[in-house]
Amino acid sequence: MSIAEQEARQTYPAEYQYDSREAYLRGRNAPPADAEIEAVAKRLLWDSCKRYDDEYAAKDEEEAWYREGCFPGWQEDYIRQAKELLALARKAVNE
Repeated sequence: MSIAEQEARQTYPAEYQYDSREAYLRGRNAPPADAEIEAVAKRLLWDSCKRYDDEYAAKDEEEAWYREGCFPGWQEDYIRQAKELLALARKAVNE
């Protein structure tokens, strides 16, 4: 039984909630939305920026993301990394 199936059974334990379990599994197995991907990409970028502590450092995730948009390909690289991490996480809960 996969982690996602275990979660569904724990969240909806009663037999009459079978449809709820199925809906939970469909949502858990669905591809990540663009907003999820961007949120992870922003956090990856922010985590890589936090080690710089100077007057030019970005103050938050949004500012860091905006600044990276000035450099061609940088945001796309973080988005690629985010997609890979989310795919890895979904694979782990569905095996």
